[in-house]
Amino acid sequence: MRKLPYLAVVLMLAGLLPFILCTCGIVFYDSTVPVPRLLMGLVLYGALSLSFLGAVHWGWALESERVILTVDAGRTDTLRLLLGVLPLLAGWVAAFAAVVSSPLTGVALLAMAFAGVILCERAAWRRGWLPQGYMGVRWIVTAVTECCLLTVLLMRGL
Repeated sequence: MRKLPYLAVVLMLAGLLPFILCTCGIVFYDSTVPVPRLLMGLVLYGALSLSFLGAVHWGWALESERVILTVDAGRTDTLRLLLGVLPLLAGWVAAFAAVVSSPLTGVALLAMAFAGVILCERAAWRRGWLPQGYMGVRWIVTAVTECCLLTVLLMRGL
């Protein structure tokens, strides 16, 4: 596998800005008027982020040049394609729950979904399916994302 490009690392970290900004707005804003909109913005961005994480795995599954060909390459690609779709579905469920139930329900579902995705990616990393350096950055991104989501739940959910 190739190394993770520097630009990918920078963009992954920059992708945390909407999480951080929405969380700060939700936690520190006095009025309750804009908070539901900020909550929905947070949920929708979280759903989009999950779908993007899934798309990354689709890209690796559909990669035309294989560095290593193995006997179980088809099974690996099938698992990668599943790992690509499940975050998208989890994001949709969170967004749907935020619309029909409450935005905080969506935030709670996102917190569970991001934790589940990182555990699945860890299993993929242990099998050698991810490029060098990917998991280190993903752990940082997931930790900050989870901190934002859990902070919102603690501050607005109680």
